[in-house]
Amino acid sequence: MARIVGQLVGILLLIGFVGAYFWWILAFAAVALLIWGAQKAFAEIRADDAAEAARRAAIARRADQQHAWVLAGDERGTYGHYPTRDHHSTSSCSTS
Repeated sequence: MARIVGQLVGILLLIGFVGAYFWWILAFAAVALLIWGAQKAFAEIRADDAAEAARRAAIARRADQQHAWVLAGDERGTYGHYPTRDHHSTSSCSTS
């Protein structure tokens, strides 16, 4: 019986506390939610920035390789991964 009375008193105190400080509790929860959301957003922004940096580094590596090919006289340095089309041997046009 004493245990039930103790639980009832605890519940009533909790209800009174929440009722008295409801707006403070709500404001604290809103600030906590805002901070959590900001952390998630900044983490996503950092991940996007890292992906963009990796993409740019890959472009720079390809450009350096193609530049080295140009200096060596290799045609791949001019056209990269897109080979040129040999217009003389694959021409289907006739000049008659």
